[in-house]
Amino acid sequence: MRHNRIIWWSSVGLMVGLTTGLFAGAAAPPSQIGAGNAVFKDEPQARALYDGMIAAFRQPRTLSYKYEWRWDAQGRELGRGTNLVWLKKPNQFRVEARWPDGRLGGTLVGDGSFLWIFWPGDRPQSSSTKEEYEKTRSKVYMKEETPLAQHSIGHKVISLGVSMNLPIFDASTFHGYTDSLQPYLDGAMGMGTEKVGDEDCDVIEVSFMKHQRSWYLWLSRKDHLPRRLQEIVRASRGGTIHEVWSDIVIDGAIPAERFVWTPPEGWRQWTPPDPEELLLKPGTPAPDFELTAVDGRKIKLSDFRDKIVWLYIWRAG
Repeated sequence: MRHNRIIWWSSVGLMVGLTTGLFAGAAAPPSQIGAGNAVFKDEPQARALYDGMIAAFRQPRTLSYKYEWRWDAQGRELGRGTNLVWLKKPNQFRVEARWPDGRLGGTLVGDGSFLWIFWPGDRPQSSSTKEEYEKTRSKVYMKEETPLAQHSIGHKVISLGVSMNLPIFDASTFHGYTDSLQPYLDGAMGMGTEKVGDEDCDVIEVSFMKHQRSWYLWLSRKDHLPRRLQEIVRASRGGTIHEVWSDIVIDGAIPAERFVWTPPEGWRQWTPPDPEELLLKPGTPAPDFELTAVDGRKIKLSDFRDKIVWLYIWRAG
């Protein structure tokens, strides 16, 4: 029997994949997207507004806000919800994710040393096997260390079970964290002024990765924080994320108990399985599967029988 030999490479960050004719995923390699928009003018005034937003986010001792989000892709809505966020120096935080009808999804609590994620009912289905999920679906929590300025609240929001996309702006910026997109910042351009509710806002576009991705920010002239955000990903299966921020309180009093959580009696810690645990063992025949290539073609693993296939999965952000 003839089989494929598969080489699997998966990482987080900005990467380019080279394969033997097979490249599939939600986005094409950076070299193939946005080439026509490779030049982005970095305007000093707009860049100063962007830098001012970062500074305004990091300066307070406490900050709380609510944001409603919506995710659209390929002409349809993929999800929506509301997140409530509380932040406190030096390293405390809380995020509550709510469904559109107001039901609580998951909660994320950072007590200064650890983060805790827990759910009011069953935890969301994850990459774990069906058997493992059935054994660990209820009365479980997640716990991780949170070194100051070295952890991302934004990357953990997906675990709360309501949203399948990352927030546009990572709340850990408040604690000194720099998100993974910043090294690929092209610059910022001004787009005039506009009101969001009663707020006068400066509007800027911030470009990343040679204009493959843009943030559109409506920054309040009162406190330089966002009131509206939009992210556009220009990819073969790109999408748009919309956020509207409200109830922003700077340096307000936040009860200490908001940043504390203790597992109830009978609960146990759950740790997501290492991705390597789910990989096929060496020598195991690979099952056939079909994916969409960057040019829209449907390709199957069996199309490359007797060849070495390198799957290179990359992500930026």
